[in-house]
Amino acid sequence: MDISNDGNYLAAGGLFPADRGANYVYLFDLKNPSAEPKKIPGFVSDVENICFTPDNKGFFARSNSGKSIMYSDLNTAKEVINMSKEKITSIDLSPDGTKLAGGGVNGNLYIWDVKNNYAANSYSILNNRDILTVAYTPKGTDVVIGAENGELRIVNSGIVRKTLVGHTSHIEQIKFSHSGKFMATASKDRSMRLWNWEDLNKAPQELNDQDWIWSMAFSPDDNQIMAGIHSTVQNIDPKDIDYTIHAWPTKINSMSSKLCTYITKNMSKDDWDQYVEKIDYQQTCANLPPNNK
Repeated sequence: MDISNDGNYLAAGGLFPADRGANYVYLFDLKNPSAEPKKIPGFVSDVENICFTPDNKGFFARSNSGKSIMYSDLNTAKEVINMSKEKITSIDLSPDGTKLAGGGVNGNLYIWDVKNNYAANSYSILNNRDILTVAYTPKGTDVVIGAENGELRIVNSGIVRKTLVGHTSHIEQIKFSHSGKFMATASKDRSMRLWNWEDLNKAPQELNDQDWIWSMAFSPDDNQIMAGIHSTVQNIDPKDIDYTIHAWPTKINSMSSKLCTYITKNMSKDDWDQYVEKIDYQQTCANLPPNNK
């Protein structure tokens, strides 16, 4: 699903019960939440990776298990790209709406020119290994791809500029903060990593969870990141499967506010030196007595 850039609409796809493989995208009017959503027809089978255009007049979506890429004008949908040779696992639209990136099951990265009848360039990046997710960088100059082994590769015109390691399993999603300063990556290894996009040589902040992280989104103020999780345990009672959304603070002020609801005293100088890096000692919780000895 995706929210339009003006915040007025939410488009939700998936695999809804339908006749003979037909499917829909539901368009919710966020200005009128009680209204019934509009049902947009024309899709086939599962619908994923919805990307609104910058002008909010339409969206692209991956349909039919990656065999089709569709465009919708918010009323109907039509196929604009047919993938007969390689199924697409993920798509993302450049910030200016002129390029569409897609990752394939054979390890190819596709870049389609939206303004030039979807003319395509393809680049072999992972040598017959699935590209699981793709994301344009905030400036739209590069594409970040996620692999099955947890690698992240930053690609420009088919050339891998940098490889980021740390995750140990499937990369499920890549998201940039609204400010463009941070990149978050979610993995099947039960963790998210928050990367400083302005200095990728810094180690990322690791946010561990107890289960498989499928999706995530930054809050509008970038103070939190929400993660949707799904239990990796199989053959258990359905009521025990975790389908919850977890929220993590992403900024020091948010983190300290959360921390101060649990502790009864400020960190000592020794504690600070042991657990905090690159920030001078300070009294974290104003409501608690100093502990700087």
